[in-house]
Amino acid sequence: MTMPYACTRCMMPTEEAVCPVCGAKTENAQRIRDALPPQTILHGQYLLGAALGGGGFGTTYRALKLESVDPVRGEMVAVKEYFPHSIAARSDDGRVVPQRNDAKLFTNWRDKFVTEYNMLLEASRCPSVVQVLDLFEENNTAYLVMAYVEGETLAHRVREQGAIPPEELMRMMKPFIENLRMLHEKKIIHRDIKPANIILKGGDTPILLDFGSARPNNPELRKTVLISKGYAPPEQYEENGKQGCWTDVYGLCATMYFALTGQDPADAQERKCTIKAKGRDLLVPIQKLCPRLKSQWADALMAGLAMESGERPSSFTKLETALFSESKPDAPKPAPIIDSVQTTRTLLAAKRAGNLLKRFAPQKYEGILREIDRISRLGSIAQQAENLQQLLQGSGVIFRLLTNGFRKARFC
Repeated sequence: MTMPYACTRCMMPTEEAVCPVCGAKTENAQRIRDALPPQTILHGQYLLGAALGGGGFGTTYRALKLESVDPVRGEMVAVKEYFPHSIAARSDDGRVVPQRNDAKLFTNWRDKFVTEYNMLLEASRCPSVVQVLDLFEENNTAYLVMAYVEGETLAHRVREQGAIPPEELMRMMKPFIENLRMLHEKKIIHRDIKPANIILKGGDTPILLDFGSARPNNPELRKTVLISKGYAPPEQYEENGKQGCWTDVYGLCATMYFALTGQDPADAQERKCTIKAKGRDLLVPIQKLCPRLKSQWADALMAGLAMESGERPSSFTKLETALFSESKPDAPKPAPIIDSVQTTRTLLAAKRAGNLLKRFAPQKYEGILREIDRISRLGSIAQQAENLQQLLQGSGVIFRLLTNGFRKARFC
Protein backbone atom coordinates (compact mmCIF):
# COMPACT_ATOMS: atom_id res chain seq x y z
CA MET A 1 0.00 0.00 0.00
CA THR A 2 1.43 3.40 -0.91
CA MET A 3 0.65 7.05 -0.34
CA PRO A 4 1.68 9.45 -3.15
CA TYR A 5 2.66 12.61 -1.28
CA ALA A 6 5.04 12.75 1.68
CA CYS A 7 8.60 14.03 2.02
CA THR A 8 11.02 11.14 2.33
CA ARG A 9 13.37 13.11 4.59
CA CYS A 10 11.24 15.03 7.12
CA MET A 11 8.05 13.06 6.33
CA MET A 12 5.88 16.19 6.25
CA PRO A 13 2.75 15.55 4.12
CA THR A 14 2.99 17.67 0.96
CA GLU A 15 1.81 17.76 -2.63
CA GLU A 16 4.91 19.65 -3.80
CA ALA A 17 7.76 18.11 -5.83
CA VAL A 18 10.16 19.83 -3.41
CA CYS A 19 9.30 19.72 0.30
CA PRO A 20 8.42 23.24 1.52
CA VAL A 21 9.72 22.34 5.01
CA CYS A 22 13.17 20.83 4.42
CA GLY A 23 13.73 21.29 0.66
CA ALA A 24 14.23 17.58 -0.05
CA LYS A 25 13.34 15.99 -3.37
CA THR A 26 11.80 12.55 -3.06
CA GLU A 27 13.65 11.28 -6.11
CA ASN A 28 16.95 12.05 -4.35
CA ALA A 29 16.21 9.70 -1.47
CA GLN A 30 19.18 7.52 -0.48
CA ARG A 31 19.28 4.31 -2.50
CA ILE A 32 19.81 1.20 -0.42
CA ARG A 33 20.02 -2.22 -2.02
CA ASP A 34 16.55 -3.82 -2.23
CA ALA A 35 15.00 -1.18 0.06
CA LEU A 36 11.25 -0.71 0.00
CA PRO A 37 10.19 2.42 -1.93
CA PRO A 38 9.33 5.60 0.00
CA GLN A 39 5.64 6.02 0.86
CA THR A 40 5.15 2.29 1.42
CA ILE A 41 2.78 1.72 4.34
CA LEU A 42 3.54 -1.22 6.63
CA HIS A 43 1.21 -2.81 9.16
CA GLY A 44 -1.46 -0.31 8.13
CA GLN A 45 0.12 2.48 10.16
CA TYR A 46 3.82 3.06 9.37
CA LEU A 47 4.51 5.30 6.35
CA LEU A 48 8.07 4.70 5.17
CA GLY A 49 10.35 7.54 4.10
CA ALA A 50 13.91 7.26 2.85
CA ALA A 51 16.07 4.30 3.85
CA LEU A 52 18.59 5.44 6.47
CA GLY A 53 21.03 2.59 5.99
CA GLY A 54 21.44 -1.07 5.24
CA GLY A 55 23.67 -3.74 6.76
CA GLY A 56 24.20 -7.45 6.31
CA PHE A 57 21.07 -8.37 8.25
CA GLY A 58 18.64 -5.51 7.78
CA THR A 59 17.53 -2.19 6.36
CA THR A 60 16.49 0.77 8.51
CA TYR A 61 13.95 3.37 7.37
CA ARG A 62 12.74 6.72 8.64
CA ALA A 63 8.95 6.49 9.01
CA LEU A 64 5.79 8.12 10.33
CA LYS A 65 3.35 6.43 12.65
CA LEU A 66 0.10 7.60 11.13
CA GLU A 67 -2.12 6.86 14.13
CA SER A 68 -0.51 9.20 16.66
CA VAL A 69 -1.29 12.13 18.91
CA ASP A 70 -0.56 14.46 15.99
CA PRO A 71 -3.06 13.53 13.25
CA VAL A 72 -1.44 15.89 10.72
CA ARG A 73 2.29 15.43 11.32
CA GLY A 74 2.29 11.95 12.78
CA GLU A 75 5.03 10.55 15.02
CA MET A 76 8.53 10.06 13.59
CA VAL A 77 9.90 6.54 14.17
CA ALA A 78 12.61 4.26 12.79
CA VAL A 79 11.65 0.91 11.26
CA LYS A 80 14.18 -1.90 10.96
CA GLU A 81 13.45 -4.70 8.49
CA TYR A 82 14.97 -8.15 8.91
CA PHE A 83 16.69 -8.74 5.56
CA PRO A 84 19.79 -11.01 5.41
CA HIS A 85 21.11 -9.95 1.98
CA SER A 86 23.50 -12.88 1.72
CA ILE A 87 20.68 -15.43 1.59
CA ALA A 88 17.57 -13.51 0.46
CA ALA A 89 16.24 -11.06 -2.13
CA ARG A 90 13.23 -8.77 -2.65
CA SER A 91 10.44 -10.05 -4.89
CA ASP A 92 8.32 -7.79 -7.09
CA ASP A 93 5.46 -7.80 -4.56
CA GLY A 94 7.77 -6.56 -1.76
CA ARG A 95 8.24 -9.89 0.01
CA VAL A 96 11.65 -10.94 1.29
CA VAL A 97 12.31 -14.37 -0.22
CA PRO A 98 15.17 -16.67 0.81
CA GLN A 99 17.28 -18.52 -1.71
CA ARG A 100 16.08 -22.07 -2.30
CA ASN A 101 18.80 -23.77 -0.25
CA ASP A 102 18.65 -21.24 2.60
CA ALA A 103 14.95 -21.26 3.48
CA LYS A 104 15.47 -23.05 6.80
CA LEU A 105 18.35 -20.78 7.82
CA PHE A 106 16.34 -17.69 6.84
CA THR A 107 13.38 -18.83 8.96
CA ASN A 108 15.58 -19.69 11.95
CA TRP A 109 17.28 -16.28 11.88
CA ARG A 110 13.94 -14.50 11.46
CA ASP A 111 12.49 -16.37 14.44
CA LYS A 112 15.51 -15.40 16.52
CA PHE A 113 15.12 -11.78 15.38
CA VAL A 114 11.50 -11.79 16.62
CA THR A 115 12.34 -13.61 19.87
CA GLU A 116 15.27 -11.37 20.72
CA TYR A 117 13.49 -8.11 19.96
CA ASN A 118 10.42 -9.26 21.90
CA MET A 119 12.81 -9.74 24.78
CA LEU A 120 14.05 -6.16 24.31
CA LEU A 121 10.50 -4.83 24.01
CA GLU A 122 9.75 -6.27 27.45
CA ALA A 123 13.05 -5.74 29.24
CA SER A 124 15.05 -2.81 27.91
CA ARG A 125 13.31 0.20 29.44
CA CYS A 126 16.60 1.94 30.01
CA PRO A 127 17.21 5.71 29.52
CA SER A 128 20.35 5.12 27.46
CA VAL A 129 18.83 2.52 25.14
CA VAL A 130 16.73 3.41 22.10
CA GLN A 131 13.10 2.67 22.94
CA VAL A 132 11.50 -0.30 21.19
CA LEU A 133 7.88 0.55 20.27
CA ASP A 134 6.50 -2.29 18.17
CA LEU A 135 7.31 -5.58 16.47
CA PHE A 136 5.32 -7.22 13.68
CA GLU A 137 5.65 -9.61 10.74
CA GLU A 138 4.80 -8.75 7.14
CA ASN A 139 6.24 -9.39 3.63
CA ASN A 140 7.50 -12.79 4.81
CA THR A 141 9.86 -11.02 7.22
CA ALA A 142 9.84 -9.12 10.52
CA TYR A 143 9.92 -5.40 11.36
CA LEU A 144 11.07 -3.62 14.48
CA VAL A 145 9.77 -0.11 15.26
CA MET A 146 11.95 2.11 17.44
CA ALA A 147 11.88 5.68 18.67
CA TYR A 148 13.57 7.98 16.14
CA VAL A 149 16.63 9.50 17.81
CA GLU A 150 18.16 12.63 16.30
CA GLY A 151 21.76 13.61 16.94
CA GLU A 152 25.25 12.76 15.74
CA THR A 153 27.06 9.51 16.39
CA LEU A 154 30.10 9.42 18.62
CA ALA A 155 32.05 8.23 15.56
CA HIS A 156 31.01 11.31 13.55
CA ARG A 157 31.78 13.67 16.44
CA VAL A 158 35.33 12.39 16.83
CA ARG A 159 36.04 12.13 13.10
CA GLU A 160 34.89 15.71 12.57
CA GLN A 161 36.09 17.47 15.74
CA GLY A 162 38.91 15.30 17.02
CA ALA A 163 39.43 13.45 20.29
CA ILE A 164 37.18 14.33 23.23
CA PRO A 165 38.95 15.78 26.32
CA PRO A 166 39.09 13.18 29.15
CA GLU A 167 37.02 15.13 31.70
CA GLU A 168 34.28 15.79 29.14
CA LEU A 169 34.12 12.15 28.07
CA MET A 170 33.96 10.86 31.65
CA ARG A 171 31.13 13.28 32.51
CA MET A 172 29.28 11.96 29.46
CA MET A 173 29.96 8.27 30.11
CA LYS A 174 29.27 8.04 33.85
CA PRO A 175 25.44 8.11 33.55
CA PHE A 176 25.68 6.07 30.34
CA ILE A 177 27.52 3.26 32.13
CA GLU A 178 25.05 3.42 35.03
CA ASN A 179 22.17 3.00 32.59
CA LEU A 180 23.80 0.15 30.67
CA ARG A 181 24.23 -1.67 33.95
CA MET A 182 20.40 -1.86 34.01
CA LEU A 183 20.52 -3.64 30.64
CA HIS A 184 22.85 -6.32 32.00
CA GLU A 185 20.63 -6.72 35.05
CA LYS A 186 17.90 -7.73 32.58
CA LYS A 187 20.30 -10.39 31.23
CA ILE A 188 20.66 -8.59 27.86
CA ILE A 189 24.11 -8.43 26.23
CA HIS A 190 24.39 -5.93 23.36
CA ARG A 191 27.53 -7.41 21.72
CA ASP A 192 28.10 -4.53 19.29
CA ILE A 193 28.96 -1.44 21.35
CA LYS A 194 30.99 0.88 19.12
CA PRO A 195 31.18 4.62 18.28
CA ALA A 196 28.81 4.30 15.29
CA ASN A 197 26.10 2.84 17.55
CA ILE A 198 26.13 5.65 20.13
CA ILE A 199 24.12 8.82 19.50
CA LEU A 200 25.08 12.09 21.22
CA LYS A 201 22.21 14.47 22.01
CA GLY A 202 23.83 17.71 23.12
CA GLY A 203 24.27 17.65 26.90
CA ASP A 204 21.96 14.64 27.39
CA THR A 205 23.11 11.13 28.22
CA PRO A 206 24.18 9.22 25.08
CA ILE A 207 21.80 6.69 23.50
CA LEU A 208 22.82 3.17 22.45
CA LEU A 209 21.42 2.02 19.09
CA ASP A 210 21.28 -1.13 16.94
CA PHE A 211 20.51 -4.26 18.88
CA GLY A 212 21.02 -6.44 15.82
CA SER A 213 23.63 -8.51 17.67
CA ALA A 214 21.90 -8.43 21.07
CA ARG A 215 21.14 -11.74 22.76
CA PRO A 216 19.79 -12.82 26.10
CA ASN A 217 22.67 -14.07 28.24
CA ASN A 218 21.92 -17.64 27.22
CA PRO A 219 24.67 -20.23 26.51
CA GLU A 220 22.67 -21.58 23.56
CA LEU A 221 22.74 -18.17 21.81
CA ARG A 222 26.36 -17.19 22.34
CA LYS A 223 27.45 -17.23 18.74
CA THR A 224 27.54 -13.77 17.14
CA VAL A 225 27.39 -13.42 13.38
CA LEU A 226 28.43 -9.76 13.03
CA ILE A 227 31.88 -8.57 14.09
CA SER A 228 33.02 -4.94 14.40
CA LYS A 229 36.80 -4.92 14.01
CA GLY A 230 38.57 -3.10 16.81
CA TYR A 231 35.50 -3.21 19.07
CA ALA A 232 34.75 -6.95 19.32
CA PRO A 233 36.70 -8.94 21.94
CA PRO A 234 38.51 -12.21 21.13
CA GLU A 235 35.63 -14.42 22.32
CA GLN A 236 33.35 -13.05 19.60
CA TYR A 237 35.70 -14.45 16.94
CA GLU A 238 35.45 -17.94 18.44
CA GLU A 239 32.56 -20.19 17.51
CA ASN A 240 32.20 -21.37 21.09
CA GLY A 241 33.68 -18.33 22.79
CA LYS A 242 32.24 -17.64 26.24
CA GLN A 243 30.39 -14.30 26.03
CA GLY A 244 28.80 -12.28 28.78
CA CYS A 245 28.83 -8.87 30.46
CA TRP A 246 32.62 -8.73 30.01
CA THR A 247 32.03 -8.78 26.24
CA ASP A 248 30.18 -5.45 26.39
CA VAL A 249 32.81 -4.09 28.80
CA TYR A 250 35.43 -4.64 26.08
CA GLY A 251 33.25 -2.91 23.46
CA LEU A 252 32.64 0.12 25.67
CA CYS A 253 36.30 0.45 26.70
CA ALA A 254 37.31 0.21 23.01
CA THR A 255 34.76 2.92 22.23
CA MET A 256 36.15 5.19 24.96
CA TYR A 257 39.68 4.49 23.69
CA PHE A 258 38.63 5.80 20.28
CA ALA A 259 36.87 8.83 21.77
CA LEU A 260 39.96 9.81 23.79
CA THR A 261 42.58 9.20 21.08
CA GLY A 262 40.81 9.56 17.75
CA GLN A 263 42.22 6.16 16.77
CA ASP A 264 40.48 2.80 16.43
CA PRO A 265 41.96 0.26 18.85
CA ALA A 266 43.88 -2.63 17.31
CA ASP A 267 41.67 -5.53 16.21
CA ALA A 268 41.47 -8.33 18.79
CA GLN A 269 42.15 -11.07 16.23
CA GLU A 270 45.26 -9.29 14.98
CA ARG A 271 46.37 -8.62 18.56
CA LYS A 272 46.00 -12.32 19.35
CA CYS A 273 48.05 -13.41 16.33
CA THR A 274 50.83 -10.90 17.02
CA ILE A 275 51.03 -11.84 20.70
CA LYS A 276 51.30 -15.51 19.72
CA ALA A 277 53.85 -14.95 16.94
CA LYS A 278 55.96 -12.11 18.30
CA GLY A 279 55.13 -11.87 21.99
CA ARG A 280 53.93 -8.28 21.80
CA ASP A 281 50.53 -6.58 21.83
CA LEU A 282 49.53 -4.29 18.94
CA LEU A 283 47.31 -2.20 21.24
CA VAL A 284 49.07 1.11 21.95
CA PRO A 285 48.69 2.02 25.65
CA ILE A 286 46.01 4.68 25.86
CA GLN A 287 48.02 7.06 28.04
CA LYS A 288 50.71 7.16 25.37
CA LEU A 289 48.16 8.57 22.91
CA CYS A 290 46.33 10.67 25.50
CA PRO A 291 48.89 11.89 28.08
CA ARG A 292 46.26 14.05 29.84
CA LEU A 293 44.30 10.95 30.87
CA LYS A 294 44.41 10.23 34.61
CA SER A 295 46.22 7.02 35.49
CA GLN A 296 43.10 5.63 37.21
CA TRP A 297 41.06 6.06 34.03
CA ALA A 298 43.84 4.70 31.82
CA ASP A 299 44.33 1.61 34.00
CA ALA A 300 40.58 0.86 34.06
CA LEU A 301 40.21 1.17 30.28
CA MET A 302 43.29 -0.92 29.50
CA ALA A 303 42.01 -3.60 31.91
CA GLY A 304 38.70 -3.54 30.02
CA LEU A 305 40.64 -4.22 26.81
CA ALA A 306 42.45 -7.26 28.20
CA MET A 307 42.58 -10.19 25.80
CA GLU A 308 41.58 -12.68 28.50
CA SER A 309 37.99 -12.08 29.60
CA GLY A 310 38.86 -13.05 33.18
CA GLU A 311 41.30 -10.14 33.41
CA ARG A 312 38.63 -7.53 32.51
CA PRO A 313 36.07 -5.96 34.84
CA SER A 314 33.34 -8.59 34.66
CA SER A 315 30.43 -6.12 34.68
CA PHE A 316 29.57 -2.47 34.15
CA THR A 317 29.30 -2.18 37.94
CA LYS A 318 32.96 -3.14 38.32
CA LEU A 319 34.02 -0.96 35.40
CA GLU A 320 32.17 2.00 36.95
CA THR A 321 33.93 1.37 40.27
CA ALA A 322 37.34 1.14 38.56
CA LEU A 323 36.77 4.39 36.68
CA PHE A 324 35.03 6.56 39.24
CA SER A 325 35.81 5.32 42.76
CA GLU A 326 37.68 7.78 44.95
CA SER A 327 41.43 7.38 44.71
CA LYS A 328 44.54 9.37 45.34
CA PRO A 329 45.12 11.92 42.59
CA ASP A 330 48.00 11.41 40.22
CA ALA A 331 51.24 12.92 41.40
CA PRO A 332 51.63 16.33 39.76
CA LYS A 333 53.87 16.25 36.73
CA PRO A 334 56.51 18.92 36.34
CA ALA A 335 55.26 21.73 34.16
CA PRO A 336 56.87 21.55 30.72
CA ILE A 337 58.99 24.41 29.52
CA ILE A 338 56.89 26.12 26.88
CA ASP A 339 58.74 27.54 23.91
CA SER A 340 56.50 30.24 22.42
CA VAL A 341 58.43 30.34 19.15
CA GLN A 342 58.12 26.57 18.64
CA THR A 343 54.42 26.66 19.55
CA THR A 344 53.74 29.43 17.03
CA ARG A 345 55.74 27.58 14.37
CA THR A 346 53.85 24.36 15.05
CA LEU A 347 50.50 26.17 14.81
CA LEU A 348 51.45 27.59 11.42
CA ALA A 349 52.74 24.21 10.26
CA ALA A 350 49.49 22.54 11.36
CA LYS A 351 47.47 25.14 9.46
CA ARG A 352 49.56 24.56 6.35
CA ALA A 353 49.10 20.79 6.66
CA GLY A 354 45.34 21.21 7.20
CA ASN A 355 44.96 23.43 4.14
CA LEU A 356 46.87 20.91 2.00
CA LEU A 357 44.87 17.88 3.22
CA LYS A 358 41.57 19.75 2.96
CA ARG A 359 41.69 19.12 -0.81
CA PHE A 360 41.32 15.39 -0.18
CA ALA A 361 38.98 15.34 2.86
CA PRO A 362 37.28 18.74 3.11
CA GLN A 363 34.80 17.91 5.85
CA LYS A 364 37.38 16.46 8.22
CA TYR A 365 40.03 19.12 7.74
CA GLU A 366 37.62 22.06 7.81
CA GLY A 367 36.91 20.99 11.40
CA ILE A 368 40.63 20.71 12.14
CA LEU A 369 41.31 24.15 10.68
CA ARG A 370 38.54 25.64 12.84
CA GLU A 371 40.17 24.05 15.89
CA ILE A 372 43.59 25.46 14.91
CA ASP A 373 42.01 28.91 14.60
CA ARG A 374 40.46 28.52 18.08
CA ILE A 375 43.77 27.43 19.59
CA SER A 376 45.61 30.37 18.03
CA ARG A 377 43.25 32.76 19.84
CA LEU A 378 43.92 31.35 23.30
CA GLY A 379 45.58 33.89 25.55
CA SER A 380 48.06 31.51 27.18
CA ILE A 381 51.00 29.93 25.32
CA ALA A 382 50.77 26.99 27.72
CA GLN A 383 47.11 26.46 26.78
CA GLN A 384 47.97 26.74 23.10
CA ALA A 385 50.71 24.13 23.44
CA GLU A 386 48.49 21.71 25.40
CA ASN A 387 45.51 22.03 23.03
CA LEU A 388 47.75 21.74 19.99
CA GLN A 389 49.36 18.56 21.33
CA GLN A 390 45.88 17.07 21.88
CA LEU A 391 44.85 18.01 18.34
CA LEU A 392 47.94 16.41 16.79
CA GLN A 393 47.42 13.20 18.76
CA GLY A 394 43.78 12.87 17.76
CA SER A 395 43.78 13.89 14.11
CA GLY A 396 45.54 11.02 12.40
CA VAL A 397 49.06 9.96 11.48
CA ILE A 398 49.16 11.71 8.08
CA PHE A 399 48.22 15.10 9.53
CA ARG A 400 50.74 14.71 12.37
CA LEU A 401 53.60 13.67 10.08
CA LEU A 402 52.89 16.45 7.60
CA THR A 403 52.75 19.05 10.38
CA ASN A 404 56.06 17.85 11.80
CA GLY A 405 57.59 17.92 8.35
CA PHE A 406 56.53 21.53 7.73
CA ARG A 407 57.72 22.57 11.19
CA LYS A 408 61.15 20.98 10.85
CA ALA A 409 61.61 22.37 7.36
CA ARG A 410 60.76 25.84 8.75
CA PHE A 411 58.41 26.67 5.93
CA CYS A 412 56.26 28.44 8.49
